[in-house]
Amino acid sequence: MRRLPVAVSAGGWAVLVGGLAGLVAGLLLGWTELVVIGTACLVLALVCALLLLGRRAGRMEISVAERHVVAGAHATVSVTVHNTTSRRLRATEAELPVGERIESLALPGVPAGGDAAASVVVQTLRRGVLRLGPVRVVRRDPLGLARREVSRSDARDLYVHPQTVDLAVASTGLLRDLEGLASHDLTDSDMAFHTLREYVPGDDRRHIHWRSTAKTGSFMVRQFEQTRRSHLVVALSTRPGDYASEEEFELAVSIAASIGVRAVRDATTVSVLASTGSARTVSLTVRTPRDLLDDLSVVHPVSGAPGPARITRGIAESGSGASVVLLVCGSTVTTRDLRSAAAALPPEVEVVGLVADPEANASIVPFDGIRVARIGYLDDLVRALARMAAT
Repeated sequence: MRRLPVAVSAGGWAVLVGGLAGLVAGLLLGWTELVVIGTACLVLALVCALLLLGRRAGRMEISVAERHVVAGAHATVSVTVHNTTSRRLRATEAELPVGERIESLALPGVPAGGDAAASVVVQTLRRGVLRLGPVRVVRRDPLGLARREVSRSDARDLYVHPQTVDLAVASTGLLRDLEGLASHDLTDSDMAFHTLREYVPGDDRRHIHWRSTAKTGSFMVRQFEQTRRSHLVVALSTRPGDYASEEEFELAVSIAASIGVRAVRDATTVSVLASTGSARTVSLTVRTPRDLLDDLSVVHPVSGAPGPARITRGIAESGSGASVVLLVCGSTVTTRDLRSAAAALPPEVEVVGLVADPEANASIVPFDGIRVARIGYLDDLVRALARMAAT
């Protein structure tokens, strides 16, 4: 809904309605006193309305020193007034919308042809995207009967990133071989040695194992397991029922962000999946840590979003070639639920469940082929991944 530029106070409505009522009653009843009072009230309202007219010259511009901040940090927002006229602009009152809040600004006087700026420190209370502006210049009449607001600048977005923790282990600590992970598919040429077999016509002679050939008296060649590039998938559930509280969801977002940022910095092939506003899981932008954190700033619980089981089915059907899948969810998702979700993926895919459970004791539980880590604090993530990397 569009905001009306003029707002009339309760006193203003009283003067206006009282003036009309007094004038009409005085004319109908023939009371001169009521006519005078009603006329005076209406004249007063008209004069106050005339004082609201006019437009402040010059232009305004919003600038943000830090357009990307971490939740809980401060951001300094400056409003610069450019006086393009040949006369001095007087100081005036203005308002700066910051998301749902309104910050008051005292804009200073500006000399002819000059610039002046006022700033306000914004406290970012939670993750998200804060809309800053547009700046509204406020003009009031002396009696406070009404006020007029005029928007004088463009708006800016302030990205409030989730909190993250620096992971000391490379990537997630789960990808040990940067050259690739061995699969169950056999090939005649690769890096992961599998076994020896007898030579058949057409085999590459460079792969003949001469020591075994000398022992057996027949040509033996090396056979390899086909390797593939490590592909880490971080899947964040945004289904509301997977979380017991808003705090749990925020911890889960921070877990996914921490792992994703570490993987991007390590140049690991990584996909971060989440539902950002529909019942469909999408891949977030992971070109740079900032791109990923910008996308995670707008992630929120989505009614009808897929849970872990549907997410893993989607990963399997996409043919993404995932080698490690990290399922990030809340405490209402059980270990059995995570095991059922992991069953949708090929056996060679390593699956780890990361359960956000604020203030819980950190633990790692192996369960029927997968590992489930319960994270009570964000710092627990560092220790959990380090322990899993060591086993």
